[in-house]
Amino acid sequence: MAETRTLQQAVLGEILPHVGRRSAAMAGEARVSSGRRRGTSGGAVAVMSWNALRVPQSVVKRVGTGGCHSPKELRRQMKYILRDEARVAAWSNQIGIDRAFGERGMENVIADWSASWCGAPKRGHTDHIILSFPKGTEAELAEAISREWAQEVFGGDYRDRYRYVAALHCNTDHVHAHVLVDKVGMEDGKFLSISRHSEISYDMMRELHAQIAGEHGLVLNASSRLSRGIMENAPRDTDLQAARKEGREPVVAPLDPESRALREAEIRRHAEGYRQLAQLAGMGLEADTPPDGWMGRIAEGAELAATNLMKGMPVKEGFAEGVDIPAAGADVIGRLIAARETLQAEADTAWSAIQDMAPGAEKVELEQLFAGQAREMGRLLGRDFLADHSSSVSPERDPYRVQGIAGLAARAAEEGNPLVAEADAALGRFRAELARVLAPMEARFEEAGSSIEEVAARFTATHRSEAQLEASRPVDAQERSDWLGLERDLQARARDVFAGLHMDRDLLADLARQDILDAGQCSRLADIATLDKLISDVRQDLRDGDMDQLAAGRIDPLMDRIEDPGLRQAVFSELKAIAAVDAGDDITGRDSEPAATYRTRIEAFERAEERGRDRDDTSGDYGL
Repeated sequence: MAETRTLQQAVLGEILPHVGRRSAAMAGEARVSSGRRRGTSGGAVAVMSWNALRVPQSVVKRVGTGGCHSPKELRRQMKYILRDEARVAAWSNQIGIDRAFGERGMENVIADWSASWCGAPKRGHTDHIILSFPKGTEAELAEAISREWAQEVFGGDYRDRYRYVAALHCNTDHVHAHVLVDKVGMEDGKFLSISRHSEISYDMMRELHAQIAGEHGLVLNASSRLSRGIMENAPRDTDLQAARKEGREPVVAPLDPESRALREAEIRRHAEGYRQLAQLAGMGLEADTPPDGWMGRIAEGAELAATNLMKGMPVKEGFAEGVDIPAAGADVIGRLIAARETLQAEADTAWSAIQDMAPGAEKVELEQLFAGQAREMGRLLGRDFLADHSSSVSPERDPYRVQGIAGLAARAAEEGNPLVAEADAALGRFRAELARVLAPMEARFEEAGSSIEEVAARFTATHRSEAQLEASRPVDAQERSDWLGLERDLQARARDVFAGLHMDRDLLADLARQDILDAGQCSRLADIATLDKLISDVRQDLRDGDMDQLAAGRIDPLMDRIEDPGLRQAVFSELKAIAAVDAGDDITGRDSEPAATYRTRIEAFERAEERGRDRDDTSGDYGL
């Protein structure tokens, strides 16, 4: 066992953070560049590093009431941004080139823009965007960044080319630029749309602001609220302004329980990301590097951020204000990328060590743990990091997939599930029976460098990675061809073993329900092996005359046999179809309904049950 611990440490210890056998992969994505034409600048590593160092956030806002519906409103807004007491610079871009802008040219711009307006758009014919900068930013630097940002966003690379006028103001603590944009596209006539799902979105504008600022030596961040541990909804800009005038707190829309649970899960995933970042930054520390250098600060800040998030506090809690902003010349991200390359090399070495192990279930288990950790690290380090290990083989290409077994393995590993013990026992019976069936092929497995135990373990894993599948196959072309044929035979045998596997009905019903929810759009109920197995189990339990009742459209015989109402209807549909098959004919050709129909019904019953629980939980509030 000493060698096993050494290998586990190589894969999961100092090189890669420890992953429990039942931990879930990190599903969320930190916000990174959303397709900026000039490329990315560090991705999630940069975003989370700047969060850990308390780098100021990019601030890009759209004035809620800033859309102009008439030339008169546009004139008023232009005069506002051109007023002398605030303005330090103003420019106009009508044909793709920045030109100086002032009141002398204002009427011509108003006439040109309004001449192309038509209809009465709800938010007006223009948009008013504000680009804000941290305290202490010099006006000249802010102007250069604002000019480049406006040209990048509205100059034609995204959606269409749009005309705009802009002015830089220094009348507040934060220097800021006002950008008034005509929504009528000049090349394709596409109306400007700024929303979460548009090509020009708030996230894209913030990310672009941070990237351009960084190229000018001003470090900004454009991270999501959840990555900073901020769970609650943000107040609306319009109410924020009203609240300031009225001296009250802004109104924040409450979160429903489902949204809160999803956000809590996402914050926990961010916490794990910060812990990984802390380790990555630690790898970037050199022996003679002072602990208060940038890598040390990132490592310390990321660990504190992870701790804060797990305690339900925002990332910023416990940080000193304004002391952790890196100098523009510090090659922080470059050193993190170098640490990433080191991590890649160490991971490759660990994978080679796993492949050198004797064939068996332990080797497959380590491959699975390695793949799971590759997926988690890919969230921080990019999807290309250990890509062959983090991507699972599709069901259509996976020769070790047996419908129902992946679900069984998932339930056996799911802490808190009341079906864990039964699922684990059923999985053990499947593995033992499969090993018995494969026993005559032992010599062939040994010739290929595998074993019965290893093959059985591959079938009982929840998934297989691309790298794992590739490593299991011979390199020689002829041997590989023979092995591919063997894989098909093995899969057929494994399916037969599963078909004869005894399982408790509650477990079987749970698996069948999940497989209906996961079924492809074109799948029929008859294609779902777990449902077919459940139906066979139910048929053996039916009394005389029950099938006649089902054939006549009465579901009563199933009421005490299948608890879930949506699944019960799916079983009812299949049993009616079976009853309609003429005696002596093969029931596999029965008229089976689409699985999608019953996926919808299961989900509808689930929503109705949740609403019922909510009413029960709140009934006391109404004196019921």
